[in-house]
Amino acid sequence: MRISFIAREGLRIIVPSLVLTTVLVVGRFFLLALLVFCFASFCMYFFRNPRRQTHAGPDELVSPADGTVVDISDVVQEEFLGGTVTRIAIFMSPVDVHVNRAPASGLVIAMKHVAGKFAMAFGKDIEEQNERNFILFENEGERILIVQIAGFLARRIIPWVKVDDRVTQGQEIGIIAFGSRVDIYFHKGYVPVVDLHAKVKAGITVLARK
Repeated sequence: MRISFIAREGLRIIVPSLVLTTVLVVGRFFLLALLVFCFASFCMYFFRNPRRQTHAGPDELVSPADGTVVDISDVVQEEFLGGTVTRIAIFMSPVDVHVNRAPASGLVIAMKHVAGKFAMAFGKDIEEQNERNFILFENEGERILIVQIAGFLARRIIPWVKVDDRVTQGQEIGIIAFGSRVDIYFHKGYVPVVDLHAKVKAGITVLARK
């Protein structure tokens, strides 16, 4: 799954951009070369995928995304979790790492993609209106749901896992191209230990524990 310190989706943009930069320099089109190089540099930064080591325990859930906690609330999630659960919503700004990671070790037991709008990621009810991708994990009888939500700039949700895949805590599970929001849902056996507006890092920050 890991190719380098840059997510593979970024390499598909960066490598051709650098080749084009070289061609433009050889052709002495220096201004155009500079513009293309700046674009490639932006993509390198945006699609960065730093190596991370998860130190959380089996009774803890780590953040699935880099960003800011914008909501901690009890909500009804019938389809995948069958009732009232806790949701922690994380907004990813354009400067955050956009690779998403598994909050716990377990088995991917269900996935679902829902087409929708591309409203601002901090807007109202985007979890019901925007394009989104559901990933349901099961670990020792506990079910944990991750929802990757597209936003105004983030128009491409790319999961790197599929049903029946086993994942380890902190493993890369996907990316949202040009950022947005990731929500995590879990049952009352877990207690949130993160504050509203806290800055979190995927695979590192503990969001909840038993």
